Amino acid sequence: MSESRTPGAATTIYYGGSGQQGDQSAGSGAEQAGQAAGQAKEKATQVAGQAKEQATQVAGQAKEQATQAVGTAMEKAGQVADQATTQVDAGMDKAAGGLDKAADMLRQKSESMGGQGSQVQSIAGAAAVQLEKGAQYLKDKDTDQIVADLEAMVRQKPTQTLLVAVGVGFLLSKVVR
Repeated sequence: MSESRTPGAATTIYYGGSGQQGDQSAGSGAEQAGQAAGQAKEKATQVAGQAKEQATQVAGQAKEQATQAVGTAMEKAGQVADQATTQVDAGMDKAAGGLDKAADMLRQKSESMGGQGSQVQSIAGAAAVQLEKGAQYLKDKDTDQIVADLEAMVRQKPTQTLLVAVGVGFLLSKVVR
């Protein structure tokens, strides 16, 4: 330690070493800390970018798989719908055949009555004609057209529709036996 005195001046005391060296050492530590912080920030940015890229890839793969699954499900649903339509059409053809049989049986029964009960004979003939019309309708229309027609008829005439359904069911039960 050294002391220098000048008359009338303040006393200055120096403690070994130079002040510059301490300043350089502190400056160099701050510089290194700044560099380390910059490197850490750069590394964090790189990791974040990689994570974002991987997340985007995973999301893209998930979207692609979901799209494929939806496509497969729609394809299967279409196949099931086609099979159902085919079965319904086959059932309608069978029903049309049954209506034709019923019409033929009604005609034969009415003709076998001969002259007895001409009024019953004419009613049976009219019923046979209506059954034939129903059979032809089933043969001419596809499933979607029949469903649309039935919905419209039920909305317009619900009571009559119910009564006709009961009557047709009764007649078909007699014919099928």
